[in-house]
Amino acid sequence: MRKCMENDYMIKGPIFTGRTYQEYIQMFNLSIEKLKGKSILDCAAGASSFTPIMHSLGFDVKAVDTFYDKSPRILYQMCAEHLKVLKKALEKKGSYIWKFYKDPDEMFRERLKACKIFMSDYKMGKGERYIMADVRELPFPDDSFHLVLCSHLLYIYDHRLDWKFHLESINEMLRVSKGEVRIYPLVKEDGRKSIYLKRTLEHLQGKVDAKLERVDYIFRPSADEMLRLVKSLSVL
Repeated sequence: MRKCMENDYMIKGPIFTGRTYQEYIQMFNLSIEKLKGKSILDCAAGASSFTPIMHSLGFDVKAVDTFYDKSPRILYQMCAEHLKVLKKALEKKGSYIWKFYKDPDEMFRERLKACKIFMSDYKMGKGERYIMADVRELPFPDDSFHLVLCSHLLYIYDHRLDWKFHLESINEMLRVSKGEVRIYPLVKEDGRKSIYLKRTLEHLQGKVDAKLERVDYIFRPSADEMLRLVKSLSVL
């Protein structure tokens, strides 16, 4: 999960962390009942526990990330170290909303658990469920997945990832989706909407049903919406 953090307490450059299964459920308004029989792709998935838990429940799910060519040991070390740095940064900031997690300590514990769950499954599914790929060039045929998810990559880092990156990533996720693409969050760290969100909606007008949808999750200010891009009439 190539994410960039830039302040005195954060990693300068790509980082590798993950989020919990329950965060995914709330970030993307997911219904397990409605997802039965659907194929799912998680883009820039990092060390999240969504794919391993969904796989354990019998779902057809895959994850891609540019770091998935590395060994489980290296990825765990990266995830644990980057979570420690993130925890220190959050302790210094007052703008985060402690609703899903009560404090940075709980966030660190739960996301490290997610990382451990991911590592156990990554050892068995590397190259099969976990595929090294750039979101701009996904190694799947057209219309491969009912649902494509992308968490904490687009929009939030629009100061580092330009409009070309956003456009190519969204077009590629739409290409491999036969149902929906869901993207979260839509704001930068300070809660301001990304400069590329309006451009995205204009670009997709008349091509897919693009809409903002409120979600039952918030961590950053104003980050309580996802972008839902619907290609088919099937409801997830």
